[in-house]
Amino acid sequence: MSPNRVFDRSFEVVRKDPEVLRRYGDTIKGYGRDHGGHREGRRNFIEHKEYTDDHGTKRTRVRYNIEGQYGYAFVFAEVAAGQPSGEFVYILVQDKSNGRTQTIVDNRAAITAARLAGDNKEAGSA
Repeated sequence: MSPNRVFDRSFEVVRKDPEVLRRYGDTIKGYGRDHGGHREGRRNFIEHKEYTDDHGTKRTRVRYNIEGQYGYAFVFAEVAAGQPSGEFVYILVQDKSNGRTQTIVDNRAAITAARLAGDNKEAGSA
């Protein structure tokens, strides 16, 4: 659940998405934020937030940039502890020029449904 691992795995998914390729071009590169200082110009810092949700699950959320020959976008991705490797809570791509958001992966409803089903099973056995 390290930010760089989330970046690497989510970028592989984004890089293979046909709609992203159509919108931004075949040669897409991903990079973090320029954090200044003596290493100015290096964009390898992946903005991230590690937190625990309302149900006690640890999560890691990242934000990074992609650039293709036809445009630029932000990518937002999140993983939760306990998910199988390579699975995401969501991956969203937001175009920098017009703000449109494209959903690549969205498992939020399935995770909520599974959590509710698990809660109902526990309540039924009590």
